[in-house]
Amino acid sequence: MADQNDEIEEDEEDYEDEDGEEYEDGEDEDWEDEEDAAPTEEELKAARKKKLLKIVAAAGVVLLLGGGGFAAHLFGLTEAVFGKSAITEVTLELGKPVTHTLPEIRTDLKKVGRRGHFIKLNLIVQVNETDLPALQDETRMALVVDNIKTHLRDLEYKDVIGKEGSERLRFELLNVINFAIAPVQAHTVLFKDLIIQ
Repeated sequence: MADQNDEIEEDEEDYEDEDGEEYEDGEDEDWEDEEDAAPTEEELKAARKKKLLKIVAAAGVVLLLGGGGFAAHLFGLTEAVFGKSAITEVTLELGKPVTHTLPEIRTDLKKVGRRGHFIKLNLIVQVNETDLPALQDETRMALVVDNIKTHLRDLEYKDVIGKEGSERLRFELLNVINFAIAPVQAHTVLFKDLIIQ
């Protein structure tokens, strides 16, 4: 029995690892402690640097590929690879623009001081051919003329003189006319006569 105990003790003390090297039973504990030991601060810094370097390298590759693709697209190199994209053409018939002359409009401008001014207008309105009946309707025409006179009475002499004043008046009258004939839209307003006294 003593021989068996000696053999068991010998088995416990001497082991062979995979490489055939013998080591004592207490030796592997030190080896495990080295593996399980917490990483040092230097090792953590090195690991962070490696991780950051990988992220920066990946971002650089993505930016390089994206920039190269964008530049190739700008210079038309992608058309050789992918072919030209199909262009869809849409033709919309708006109708031929026609003009309609509004009746002569005379009204006073807003009085400033002692002297009053009046304005005389002959306007030509340009609309689509399909929208002309809206301007030829008597009730709408009366509404258009009334809205124009009301707008002109709110203007002063200084608002309508000069090139800037006439362009502003043209824009404002177009808005007044479009409001009165909605949903139809006029394209432009032309002055046949514009007299301010």
